[in-house]
Amino acid sequence: MAVLFVENDDSFSFNVVDLLPAGTHVVRTADAAAALAHASVVVIGPGPTDPHRAGLVSLVSRALERDLPVLGICLGHQALGLALGARLVRSTPTHGKVALATATGSRFLADGPHEVMRYHSLSLVDVPQPLVVTARLDDGTVMAVEHPTRPVLGLQFHPDSFGTPRGRAYVDAFFRSLS
Repeated sequence: MAVLFVENDDSFSFNVVDLLPAGTHVVRTADAAAALAHASVVVIGPGPTDPHRAGLVSLVSRALERDLPVLGICLGHQALGLALGARLVRSTPTHGKVALATATGSRFLADGPHEVMRYHSLSLVDVPQPLVVTARLDDGTVMAVEHPTRPVLGLQFHPDSFGTPRGRAYVDAFFRSLS
């Protein structure tokens, strides 16, 4: 499995890489389009900007056109949503805050409440099909989306954080779904 991790100048990037299979190829955003040709899985990491300015929406669209599995984390989650027709809005900046997200109907997160660590000031809204919102906060903030039939998962929260105790399990479930 050729896992491509797209690094977006985020201090948490290599925490995420530690959750990924050994041998993951790490590239900066500017080099990611060329690296797609050699990837069998794409993981888009967190970052300090928005998905459009980072150039990630077109990258995610290309990965999906190639029918590649995609895991988007934070900024990657936002890019995934935008590539599939959701809107992105400013939300109250929430950096380093633990929240309780309720998951329902996910292949990757068990139903019920999950402690998650948030680092974001943008949120997906108006998420259209084929994406399905599979985790939300009590206030309705989207915390996870996935495609119902393809291995495509977006996590707004950081699975690599100590504040997301079951984060590794979510990433492992995504990779198990590929076998």
